[in-house]
Amino acid sequence: MIIPLYGVHRGRSVLPAVVRAWLAQDVSCEVLVAATGQIPAGLPRDLDAERTVRVLNDDDSLTTPGLLRNRAAAHARAPRLYLSDADVLPLGDDYVRRAIALAADDVFCQPWMHRLSGDIGHGERFGLARTPTYRFCFVRAVANGSLHPVGGERFRMRRPGGALPDNDVLAVLPPLSDLVAGVPEKQQWEVAFHWGALLLDRGLFADLGGYCRGYRGWGSEDDDLLVKVASRHHLTRAWRIDPTLACLHFEHPRQPVEKNQAIANRALYHERIAAGADAMVTEDLADQERCTTYGGATSMSISAMSRSI
Repeated sequence: MIIPLYGVHRGRSVLPAVVRAWLAQDVSCEVLVAATGQIPAGLPRDLDAERTVRVLNDDDSLTTPGLLRNRAAAHARAPRLYLSDADVLPLGDDYVRRAIALAADDVFCQPWMHRLSGDIGHGERFGLARTPTYRFCFVRAVANGSLHPVGGERFRMRRPGGALPDNDVLAVLPPLSDLVAGVPEKQQWEVAFHWGALLLDRGLFADLGGYCRGYRGWGSEDDDLLVKVASRHHLTRAWRIDPTLACLHFEHPRQPVEKNQAIANRALYHERIAAGADAMVTEDLADQERCTTYGGATSMSISAMSRSI
């Protein structure tokens, strides 16, 4: 499990619950947290040699999730990587096993994602109450940690464009109780799945050059990687095939994105797409080689965390 963490982010408070959920899977999972700045306290203890959590700490110069994930992937020991976020946890102890089975020989991506509204602390065990349909995203948690649908969301299909012809999006508008006052509704639509989640072979990730190193801040790096993966391998979009396989997102205000930075990211993305996937991979492999040559991929200090919860 590869998890990036930098800046002021909700993940700093929920990371212990997220790591605990990955370590509780019924298949062995190593969790690598690539962090900048202060390392969150309260991470769970390592369970055994095959179920460990390692924190890879760097300075504040890495300012995009992709760069942090590249660093963590370089230290991964498992043959498969699951790329995720610090504020997203798997629902069910069989999540990883089911994801592997669903993907088969393909690349698994975009699992259905429930969105947790409100805080109840982070020591509870999350479970989803039985419901006759999966068609909901926003949930509330009761004292025992079980999740219940809020209801009242609005869904619609969107086609954002880009390089993938089948990259349609199921978008959800929060129920009235969760709409942010003063913010136009058109800015509050969210996707109904975890956009950046990917389960793929470590070798494939390396052969593609990992994430592009040109992006800064949040945005576009996931789209970029998805284009490269799809050019070499078939994608299993989990939200279409089995939406009962779900993860949980701890809701938070949108991350502040500096306008010029966002414009630069989109411009870079469109420039790279115009060049084609093969050129994208070639460029990223060259950048990867330069980082390795000058020590950029091995400059982290690595500490195996074994703190009490």
